[in-house]
Amino acid sequence: MKDEAMTQSSEANDQAKKLLGESWRDFCDRLKASGEAILGEGFPEAAGDRAEGMRWLSRLVVHATQMEVEAGDTQHPFFIRYETPHNQWGGPNPDNVYLRANIDPSCTYRIWANVKGMRQAIFSLNEGEMQLGEYGVFGECSLDELDVGPNGELSIILSPDEQPSNWMQTDPRGRLFTIRIYQSDWERDTAPPFHIERVGAEGISRPAPTPEFVSRALDRSANWIEKTAVYWNAYTERGWDHATPNAVGKAGAAKGGADNILYGSCFWQLAPEQALVLECDRPDADYWGFTIHTMGWLESADFADRQTSLSGHQMHFDRDDRMRVVLAHRDPGVPNWIDIGGRERGLLVYRWVWARNNPMPEAKVVDIDEVRSCVPGDHPVIDDAARRKSISHRREVTWNRFL
Repeated sequence: MKDEAMTQSSEANDQAKKLLGESWRDFCDRLKASGEAILGEGFPEAAGDRAEGMRWLSRLVVHATQMEVEAGDTQHPFFIRYETPHNQWGGPNPDNVYLRANIDPSCTYRIWANVKGMRQAIFSLNEGEMQLGEYGVFGECSLDELDVGPNGELSIILSPDEQPSNWMQTDPRGRLFTIRIYQSDWERDTAPPFHIERVGAEGISRPAPTPEFVSRALDRSANWIEKTAVYWNAYTERGWDHATPNAVGKAGAAKGGADNILYGSCFWQLAPEQALVLECDRPDADYWGFTIHTMGWLESADFADRQTSLSGHQMHFDRDDRMRVVLAHRDPGVPNWIDIGGRERGLLVYRWVWARNNPMPEAKVVDIDEVRSCVPGDHPVIDDAARRKSISHRREVTWNRFL
């Protein structure tokens, strides 16, 4: 009996070695192919763009393996942070903290946090992601639609069967639960940790991974990486082909996005000594902001170390209650400068969330030395010392949010 057990154990070890070896080699081959695609025809060709592309691919690997290998067990889920300064795709909003967890729609889960000081959030049950062709949104609610305890206690039940309070119904097609927390004021709006637990699994330790689980998780990771790596470049290039450079489009809802978010956009194309000046009325919205996204990777650039975005709390308004935003390669000395980082072209996106109107910015291209003629006489002047102080503070508060 002992010899038979040892033989069976040896056979199981050999099978595991074979399965994991094949899975790992397949994963590496598919990752290599994704890298070759990014270096190939149709992708940004400048040396700096290609360096960003390789860095971006490494970031995709980190997220995919975290989401599928580490957090792929739907019986013992936990939230993963994504769209951080060093992990971006798909045009993230720097004013959001994003969380996601894999779920089994046949199960019941409890989600909880203390949301005291949290401005607003959107909770969504999603089919998956745009780049996978999974656009379905099967349930969605905002923080202000939920019952919150007197000291900030929040508990949500996610299940197939109706619950008495704060219930979100699962759908057989919905396998991703996401949270986007809004921090318009980066210093004061809180982004608390959220927890998720399958009802019935309280206090039960997560089992060790099996070879079969890891094999499937590596396959899902590779699928996500290879599709993400090519999708966003094609997405931005299609948008560019249908756009008029430096012209602003009216904001509207996006396919697969939250119903209460209006997205407007402008593809810019600027020579080194040009600037794009946008002027707009203050929107009547609970949240709003402007940010740029890179071609090819659709990252929000280095929003920790550069002023690549402005929220409603960060934006300067003139006495006529209008904002003037300036996109430029170098600092024009105005408070609402968005640093395009030397990129000749890219995508600017503005968001009105929980909006009661939909103002459309006006845009014009000017020489950078003419920017002051486009703003009121009492518009503030930001010198080099003030800008450096502002960027240093921005870096500090960004990492306070994400570390």
